[in-house]
Amino acid sequence: MPALFNYILTPSSKDEVLLDRPLPLSHRHPKHWIHITAENEEKLMFLFQKHDIHQLTIEDILNPNSRIKLEIFPNYIFFVFRGFHFERNQLTQKNFNFILTPNQIISLTLDYRDSIGDIIDQWKVNNKILARGYEFIVHKILDIETDHTLAITQKIEERIEHFEEQIFGNAKSLDISNVYSLRSSLLSIKKGMLQNKEVLEDLEKIKNSFFSDEADAFFRDVRDHSLRILEQVDSNIESISSALEAHIAISTRKTNEIMKILTIMTAIMLPMSLVAGIYGMNFRHMPTLEWEYGFITALGAMGFLGILMLLYFRIKRWY
Repeated sequence: MPALFNYILTPSSKDEVLLDRPLPLSHRHPKHWIHITAENEEKLMFLFQKHDIHQLTIEDILNPNSRIKLEIFPNYIFFVFRGFHFERNQLTQKNFNFILTPNQIISLTLDYRDSIGDIIDQWKVNNKILARGYEFIVHKILDIETDHTLAITQKIEERIEHFEEQIFGNAKSLDISNVYSLRSSLLSIKKGMLQNKEVLEDLEKIKNSFFSDEADAFFRDVRDHSLRILEQVDSNIESISSALEAHIAISTRKTNEIMKILTIMTAIMLPMSLVAGIYGMNFRHMPTLEWEYGFITALGAMGFLGILMLLYFRIKRWY
């Protein structure tokens, strides 16, 4: 995984970007794609000398937490799309930045991204995408990231199903914190996908200026996938809420059962303790104190009282 991944691509060529000179405004082919791994503000300002890129755009590119949005400037359109990575129950959010001009698409990321790296690495096959128009490169990246997010929600759904099986299978140990972590990840995905959908809708409004009519159906497909993800996320959040409610209900029921048994045992032992307490008093003259069968009689009385209490509870249907 290279630290810097900078290329300028046309349907017939793939060249590394020379970082010691500003990015060109045009290339040998009318439309081309430039990908830049953003390092710092000074470097980006140098590369964009000929493009007249606003400083606020540079700041948004370098900010990993920049909000998802689309902004229209006099000479370019800038938009941010958010992708997601899920590993070891940890969700990572990564922004994809795009600058669109009439003859260029410039994608910028803060580090290496597999979705972009795979397209460039296999450029001999993927160069046909750019030949159709640079909007299809945008679509390809967004489509890969959206499908990857869909796979994440499906993976989370499998873990929720496993958690539900543990609940109804009376598993002794349940990692509740893990479930809340999954719920937090789903909420983050929902927030990001809602904003991604808004960007796709904004792109559709300005497509006539930058995108061909042919690409419209492809971007609608990405938006449909986004809606599917949102539906699945909502379904998963409801499943988690239902599973947690079931877990609380089952735990409460078990606690009540235990408390009922302990209460019954305490109630049964109470008259026995009374008898033992009476015969434990330090008085010289006690009935049956000197009697040969006094101890056995006292034990029998205790047992009789315990059985009597148990039968009373059964008649009352308290257990």
